Amino acid sequence: MIGVDEILKRRFLELIKSVQPAGRWKLVVVDTLSLKILNSACKMYDILEENVTLVENIEKSRTPYPSVEAVYILTPCIESCSRLVDDFSRKEGPMYAAAHVHFINALDNVVFDDFTRKLNAANAAKYIQGLKEMYVDFVVREPNVYSLDDERKFSALFGSDQSKGGNRSSSASEMDGELDDMAKQILCLCVTLGENPQIRYHRPLDVQGTINRNIPWHLAKLVQAELDNFCKVNPDFPPPRDPPLPQGTLIILDRTIDPIAPFLHEFTYQAMLADLLAAEETPAGLKYSYEYTQEDGTSKDHEITLNEQDAVYTSIRHMHIASTTEQLIDDFNGFVAENKGSSGNQSSVRSLNDMKQMIANLPQFQEMKTKFSAHMTIASDCMSEFTKQNLETIGLVEQNMACGETPDGHSPKHLVDELVPILDDPYTTQMIKTRLIMLWIATSDKVDPEELQLLMAHARLDQEYKDAIDNLSLLGVQLSKSANRTGQKSKKERKKRESLANPNDVPFDLSRYVPVVKRVVEGHVKGTIDQSLFPLLRVARPENTKADSSHSRKQVPQLRVYKTQWHKKSSGNNALPKPPSGPPIIIFVAGGMTYSEVRSAYELSEMFDREVYIGSTHVIAPEKFIHTLSQLDKPIPPAKLVVPRYTPNSLSVNPPRTSSSSASSSSNTSTPIPSSSSRGKLLKKW
Repeated sequence: MIGVDEILKRRFLELIKSVQPAGRWKLVVVDTLSLKILNSACKMYDILEENVTLVENIEKSRTPYPSVEAVYILTPCIESCSRLVDDFSRKEGPMYAAAHVHFINALDNVVFDDFTRKLNAANAAKYIQGLKEMYVDFVVREPNVYSLDDERKFSALFGSDQSKGGNRSSSASEMDGELDDMAKQILCLCVTLGENPQIRYHRPLDVQGTINRNIPWHLAKLVQAELDNFCKVNPDFPPPRDPPLPQGTLIILDRTIDPIAPFLHEFTYQAMLADLLAAEETPAGLKYSYEYTQEDGTSKDHEITLNEQDAVYTSIRHMHIASTTEQLIDDFNGFVAENKGSSGNQSSVRSLNDMKQMIANLPQFQEMKTKFSAHMTIASDCMSEFTKQNLETIGLVEQNMACGETPDGHSPKHLVDELVPILDDPYTTQMIKTRLIMLWIATSDKVDPEELQLLMAHARLDQEYKDAIDNLSLLGVQLSKSANRTGQKSKKERKKRESLANPNDVPFDLSRYVPVVKRVVEGHVKGTIDQSLFPLLRVARPENTKADSSHSRKQVPQLRVYKTQWHKKSSGNNALPKPPSGPPIIIFVAGGMTYSEVRSAYELSEMFDREVYIGSTHVIAPEKFIHTLSQLDKPIPPAKLVVPRYTPNSLSVNPPRTSSSSASSSSNTSTPIPSSSSRGKLLKKW
């Protein structure tokens, strides 16, 4: 099985390799957005190995190379197209010998017509060797994880009508625009994966007192239309797979599917790093700054970016923090054993402190020393915050609320009495208090206004946190409930399901909750999913799987689920990738995905021997999520321009630009580029 990061990397490198100029060497020209996407998939040395001398940003001042051809990878917007025209309409001569232009997504007809008009008017069309729409407009995070990388979409999708100007029609129009953009980006993912999937979407019940926007249904229709249009233009899509596999499935959900997961403390290494240590989520990976003690006893600040190039990180990121510490020690002892002669025959270590002392005595292994030292520090910092924030007690209360049972299988009683002393504690942060109250509201069968008032009184929250709690209703959570939710299993039925699970599958009391996203995918693969809640957009023949579901009872994926088998280690670093046993599953969660849901994608992939890819508008960090939630009833801030606004140097079609080039413009007659009505003849197939 192959990761989406590797697939996207191959597409970019094949794109660059396909340009073979007579002079062998070439340049790559990008804009801000395409550079972010390129950097998420490729390292600079990967690009330079394809006979590339430079990677330049089209928005910045550059040195002309009139004898070298350039590979342009651009956003299909007027700004980048205008800058491209400028490169070949300078009075001093063209920036490069020729342009091989690739757009990360489809060109809108309006943009295409404006682009061709400017090219023809500037007599620059002769330099364009080809135009191609690549359909790569998304960011890869990990082998199983992709992102549209746009946090603002959460506010645009779930904000109140007042936050969008108070006009329902304008609110609906703005949402339609956001969904249309998302559909185009999801198409890019499907094209990159070579999949024309069947689409399954969440169709929630209309429960009185809740807000139901039907986002998955609207988005599913738009994605299907994009796929149909793409396949019509490209009849050879999708390409055949070897070995052949049935049609894959795209499962479209939104953040209302699971209002519990964003607020729970997740005690895996990656999640704790993002939650407790406030690591920064960047396209290059999780960035974390920390202070460490040098060999001479002085302190020094160090910044590390955790990504796929860090083998230590990838081996532990989805492990529970307790297992992480053990794994770090085991890996370090293995490293020392492999280099015993060079490490002074030192004995194995048994603790993080032992690791710290031995690492100081291994100056010759600088790279591994740096990695183990960083992860040792991060694990130690995570455990320090775990103790400082009293998360052993708080995490147990959270799990009891989320799962609807205690570790010994009893129904939790007197939750309000358990919460009051935690909320009263002056050392409990307002963020944790808010998360606890939100979990109580989201998981309670009955929300007594007097009990909620009591909890709020003891919490003593600032207005921002109160606003976040009030805005839970915008995620479909009832702030006042008098009975079980329609469609939710009774306690008796839930108890029956519990008795069928093996308690040994849950080694950690603080990690019992299973995200709803995982249960939905399990139900899809096993054929037990409720078709009325998660229907296919188009009727298709049922998928054949290894599981025998002939006697399976249709199940509604529950917010309260109890038993999970924790992350299993792979059979070894040298294990060959095995081919998938079934068609791929693509998950998209509009409005943000949690680290627990990211972990679930890997578990599902291992469980069913399939390619399982999960993506969203962005990755959720709990603190930032609650801040954004508090703003949902306020005006949405304007979208930031990813590609800077274009400002022409003059009104002339040949704007003067400073250049060190002495090359003169070609005197050949240009061939006009056709308009959008015949764009199919110009733009190459995907």
